[in-house]
Amino acid sequence: MPQTSTEVAPPTHPLRDQAAPAGRAPVAGHKWRRAVWPAAVGVSLASRVAAWWLMRVPAPVRYVSGPLTRGEVAPAVTASGTANPALTIIVGSYVSGVIQNQDCDFNTQVRKGQLCAKIDPRPYQTVVGQAKADLLNARAQLVKDQAALGYAKVAYGRDATLLPRGIVSQDTVDNAKSAYGQAVAQVAVDRSMIEQKAAVLESAQVNLDYTNIVSPVDGTGVSRNITIGQTVAASFQTPTLFLIAADLTQMEVDTNVSESDVGGVREGDLRGRGVSKPAVRRQGRAGTAGTADGPERRHL
Repeated sequence: MPQTSTEVAPPTHPLRDQAAPAGRAPVAGHKWRRAVWPAAVGVSLASRVAAWWLMRVPAPVRYVSGPLTRGEVAPAVTASGTANPALTIIVGSYVSGVIQNQDCDFNTQVRKGQLCAKIDPRPYQTVVGQAKADLLNARAQLVKDQAALGYAKVAYGRDATLLPRGIVSQDTVDNAKSAYGQAVAQVAVDRSMIEQKAAVLESAQVNLDYTNIVSPVDGTGVSRNITIGQTVAASFQTPTLFLIAADLTQMEVDTNVSESDVGGVREGDLRGRGVSKPAVRRQGRAGTAGTADGPERRHL
C-alpha cells in the first residue's frame, strides 16, 4: 500500500506576518528594538557618571609669586555727586512785570552786557514821566520864590531907610524884615525839594533800566526759567531768570562724604572723576569742605 506525506503549515501571527509595504524588507518582530534600548541606557548612565566625576574633582590651586618690595598704601574715598560749573552766575529781576522779549537761552553763548530779556517798560516809563514833571514843577516854584525873595529884600531895604526919617513905623519895618526872612527860607525849601524830586526821578529811571535783563559776564547759558508772556513777581524774593556758567572748562563735583572718610581728604589732593555720559574720567583736586546738615561736604 503506497504511503502519502502530509505537510503541516506553521502557525501564523496576525501582526508579525502582515505584508510589508512595497519597496521595504519585512521586519522580523521587535528583536532590533530590544537590542538598541539597553545600549542607549548604558551610554546615558556612563555620560552622567563621567560628568559627576569631573565635577567633583577640584581645580588645581595656582599661586603667583613676586619679590617683596616697599610701597605706599593709597586709601580711596568713593562718593557720587553732581558735576557743576565752578562759577555760576544767577541772573534775576529787580522789578516785576510781564516778559516782553527773550534773547538768551540755555546752551548758548552770551556776552557781557548782552540783552537777555525785556520786561514790559510802560508802567515804569509812566513813573519816570511823572517824576520829570514833578522836578520841573519844583524848579518853577524855585524861580517864583526867588522873585518873591527879591521883592521882599527891596521892600525891607526901603522901609529900613525910611524908618529914621519917621515916614514908616517900626512895625512896618519888622513886617518887611519877617517877609524877607520867610522868602529866604522858602528858596532854601525849594532847592531841597528840587534835590528830592531829582532823586525820585533817578530812582524811577533805575527801575526803568532794570526792565532790561542783561548778562553780567561772558559765558554759556545753562538754564532758562522764563518764557515770553510770563509775569515775573519780584515783591518778596528775586526770581531767577537765567543761570550763566562763566567757564565750562572749570568744573566741580558737589558730593557728600561720610564723617569717617572725610578726614582722609585734604584740600589740594589729586582726585579722579568719573563721568557717566559719556564714560570718561577726569582729574581734579579737592577743594574746600563744609557742613551741610550733618555729613561733611567736600568739593572735588
